[in-house]
Amino acid sequence: MIGYLKGKVLECGDGRILVGIGDSGSFTQGVGYLVSTPQRTEYQGLLSGSVAEFFIYTHVREDALDLYGFATSEEKEVFLTLLLVNGVGPKSALGILSAIQPKLLVEAILQGDQAHLTQIPGIGKKTAERIVLELRDKFKKKVDLGVWKFASHQSILGSGSSSSSQQKGSSIYQDARAALVGLGYKEVLVGELLDRVWSEFETPPSKAEELIRCALRQLA
Repeated sequence: MIGYLKGKVLECGDGRILVGIGDSGSFTQGVGYLVSTPQRTEYQGLLSGSVAEFFIYTHVREDALDLYGFATSEEKEVFLTLLLVNGVGPKSALGILSAIQPKLLVEAILQGDQAHLTQIPGIGKKTAERIVLELRDKFKKKVDLGVWKFASHQSILGSGSSSSSQQKGSSIYQDARAALVGLGYKEVLVGELLDRVWSEFETPPSKAEELIRCALRQLA
């Protein structure tokens, strides 16, 4: 059972990364593991030849052995917890984590935000209800135990929700969102990216163009 890999990125694309393990020089003696990862920028932007590490979930079937890799043990734990939901398999769980950052997913489930979950491709109303119903208590327990350091009690209690609502209700945020969606980016990914970019400003941006420029730099 493979639980961790560290090696050289040989190929990267379409949600899969070929990781070479072996001689640190030429790799004349070694092996390459094909790892499925979330299709987010921080994974798909890895350069060939760079060294990367992944926390691995090994899924064994009669006709295949699939490796799912995550940059942190916390994200892997989120993935494994999603698998506890009836009807959610490894590919579905990976699809969810491709569309939303782990922190935002955990917060949405803890707050019972089914509407946010239904924006994820492949997640309908019934599935969103089931995810919240089956995972809310489990997620809260993991946060209480400190398993996920990216999630805080503040987010569970909804502290700061007012400022978040003001942010998303501003014309600058909405104009930037509409522009990026108009460029062909997925709506869920745009919302996730803008939330992250907005939080990096010391003072709120005064123009939508500022927000769009910062977002596009991260997408480049």
